Amino acid sequence: MIDVDIENERILKEFIDGDTIYELVLQGRMKKTYMEQLKDMCVLLYAFNTNIDYFPTNFVVQNNEIYYIDFECNDYMEEWNFENWGIKYWSQTPEFLQYVKEHS
Repeated sequence: MIDVDIENERILKEFIDGDTIYELVLQGRMKKTYMEQLKDMCVLLYAFNTNIDYFPTNFVVQNNEIYYIDFECNDYMEEWNFENWGIKYWSQTPEFLQYVKEHS
């Protein structure tokens, strides 16, 4: 995010070119390092009582680094943290494959 105008409800974000985690999971090209980076991100977020939207379409990989490209953040709730919800979509789990089936 480059800037925010709360009064006019506008966010100025930089475009980050790369594949989403969703695309990488779908194509079988996920790397262990992406999951490790997300877990490091979670340590920082949880320390500030914050969750983000962990769905894999919200993360782009550029130069082997993941970037969160969504704007959603919420107060931390255990049921919506990465370990209890997001992780279900970061590999070809039944939940991920069901989502693909329903949205293809």
